[in-house]
Amino acid sequence: MTTTRQWHGGELRWDHLGGDWAVLAPGRAGRPGDVPDACPFCPGHNEDTPQETWRLPGPGEPGWRLRAVRNRYALSDHHEVLIESPHHDWDIAVATDEEVTDLLRAWQIRHRALRQDAAQVVVFRNRGSAAGTSLSHPHSQIAGLPVLSTAVRRELTVMREHYDRTGRPFAADLLTGELAAGDRVVLAGARAVAYSPFAPAAEFEVRIAPTRHRADFAAVPDEELPSVAHVLRRVLAALRDELGDPAYNLILHTAPAGLEHVPYLTWWLRIHPRLALPAGLELATGVPVITVLPEDAAKRLRAHLGDAG
Repeated sequence: MTTTRQWHGGELRWDHLGGDWAVLAPGRAGRPGDVPDACPFCPGHNEDTPQETWRLPGPGEPGWRLRAVRNRYALSDHHEVLIESPHHDWDIAVATDEEVTDLLRAWQIRHRALRQDAAQVVVFRNRGSAAGTSLSHPHSQIAGLPVLSTAVRRELTVMREHYDRTGRPFAADLLTGELAAGDRVVLAGARAVAYSPFAPAAEFEVRIAPTRHRADFAAVPDEELPSVAHVLRRVLAALRDELGDPAYNLILHTAPAGLEHVPYLTWWLRIHPRLALPAGLELATGVPVITVLPEDAAKRLRAHLGDAG
């Protein structure tokens, strides 16, 4: 049995046993690695990027704070790279709240721009080679996909069924439970709460959930973003201090296209540290094996936060 869909010069193939799509993108094998003193994202004579699609102007040279460009090794024609800073050594963990707020706002802007003709838009940030980074200059990616993954479809079903039963968003009840228990909470802000999930997919995984529940991250108003930025920055700094600057994937979960206004969905952020490779049992079953209790992980991260911002 074979089911395929043509997609941006490549293919999507359906796994009839696993019940999910596989992306065949052989062109991405040509992605470059880091070359000392020749970073294509750094301003100057080495700068070499595809067409710019958006920029946040900045003072002085090079005249931009963030900029989005088309991905040279794209998964689709809705795939961009967001260059997060002109500075090669910039990172969220050592940034200011204002800089991280600008980054979140840029995610919103490019998410809205890439929604057309996409089933879902995925925003993600890879840091470190173990997380899939090919260039170390700080950047995120925004990709519009023509299909929903099995994980997203499953999440939609769980959240919709919970709302039909209770009249409350699943994420709201989950956050209420985490705040009541307290031992997995890493940092509680006015607009966002970071916690270690009860059943994590990775050691030191952290989720950041809003205290006001909206399906669409792109609809979060300007006055709420600084609190989210503050929590994200401090949690990543705590992970850096505890684990020695680990590789991680930062993923935005938000409503698929067409579901931006439903009452049962809530956007959230997931930080997935890459501390170990999955072994045989994990690959055979899909069940992660976690050696650090989430309660202990949260306690260790809280110890790095203290009372100061």
